[in-house]
Parts: sequence; C-alpha cells; structure tokens
Amino acid sequence: MRTSARKLPAPLLLLALVALCGLAGAFAHSERGASTPSATPADFAGVVVMSGFRPLAVDLLWMRAEDLARMRRYYELLSLYNLITALDPHFEAAWVYNSSNLAFRLANLEDSPQKRWRWMREGLLYAVRGFKKNPRSDKICFAIAWIFYYGVPRDDYFIEQVLRDETLNPQRVSVIELARTWAERGYQTRPHVVYIDWLLEFIYRDYGTHATDPQQKLHYLRKRLEIWRVVRQDKPYAANKAAQKIKELKAAISALQSSR
Repeated sequence: MRTSARKLPAPLLLLALVALCGLAGAFAHSERGASTPSATPADFAGVVVMSGFRPLAVDLLWMRAEDLARMRRYYELLSLYNLITALDPHFEAAWVYNSSNLAFRLANLEDSPQKRWRWMREGLLYAVRGFKKNPRSDKICFAIAWIFYYGVPRDDYFIEQVLRDETLNPQRVSVIELARTWAERGYQTRPHVVYIDWLLEFIYRDYGTHATDPQQKLHYLRKRLEIWRVVRQDKPYAANKAAQKIKELKAAISALQSSR
C-alpha cells in the first residue's frame, strides 16, 4: 500500500478525500438504478491523470475503500473500486477485491437466483477485464478460479448460466474445468504460491474423486503429490501435514497401480 496521501497536511487531505468520495457517491447512486451521473469513472480518471494527481487520488480512494468495506457499504465500495481501476489499471488488489464484492457481497444482497447471478457474472467479467490489463497477475487468476470453484456451484441456476454463457465459457466446458484452467494459469504465472496450491489441491482432489478412468485418477493423484512435496519443502509450518498427505497419496498411487 502506498503512503503518499498520508504525508499530506490534514486539511488538504480531508478536502481531497471529500471531493473524491462525493464523486464516488454519485456513481454509487447510479449503480443502484438512479439517473446516470454526468461523468463516468473513465471521464474522471482522464481529468485526474491530466492534472497529475493520479497517485494521490488512488491512495485516497483506497483509504476510503478500506473504511467502506469495514462499514459494509458495498454499493459505494463498488464505485470506489471502479474509480481506482480506471485511474490505475495495474492496481491488482482493486480488481481482486471488487470482483469479490460483486460476485459475493452484492450478489448475497439479492433475493433471487437471477438477480444474484447478474452480480456474480459482473464479478467474473470484471476480473477477466482486470486480467487483460494484468496478464501476469496470479492473484486475479485466483480470484476468477475461486468464483468458479466456490461461488458458481452454490446454485444450480448459476451452473446452467455458465454452461451457456458464450463470453465466460466459449468452449462450453464444465464449471470445475473453468476453475482448473484459471487456477493453472495463475500457477504458470507464479508457481507454488500458497493460495494457488491450496485451490489446485481441492480441484485435483475433486477431479480424481469423480474420474472413472484409472489413468486419470493416477494423473491427479500425482498432481496432488507434486503440490504437497513442494509444501513440505517450502512451508516448514505445514511440514507435518504435508508429510502425512504425501504418505497417503503414495499409498493411493501404489494401490491404484497394483489393481491395474
């Protein structure tokens, strides 16, 4: 987190924050279905960039976003994140947090699967836009994979929508396949970070559990074994658990090979 905004004199900091948050409030009003504001986040971003205040504006908006998250004011939070990513498209955390805000927090406020899916889909599309701006971001890949793995399967309606969505799923593959694709994309970008390994362990376990072909089962057991070997080597605090998992996986691999 940058701290340039915190070095400003308090009166100037307060004035800037009030101005920024007032504009964000207008955008939040629009998100809830009111009339469209006279400016968009992109318009505002252009003015700020031209005036040379982009780093300051991003810092101030991020500080305000942290406050709104604690207060659970999710519509205003959505508007702030949109402003942040318009100002700084390479601010990964804003893409990640706003995709979660859309796909989970705002979706959970709705009373029907159709309305909840609208927000979840927006969260996925938003994260994909963020990935296009940051194609080396393992964090954004994880955010997308997590929505597919954890969010979508919570409702059969969501699954049905994903299977027919040409934008999110042009190849018409299963939801868990989409989760695996995005998680592995993150892994290729930055191998063996904890959150990617953790998610892939769950995904490979599910694949292995439901596989009917012994060769596929063996493949995913070996994938899981590779993950736990790295955990044992690189994460001393989890070494005991990793050793136990490795023992179990080796036994499962041996039993599967013996039965063939």
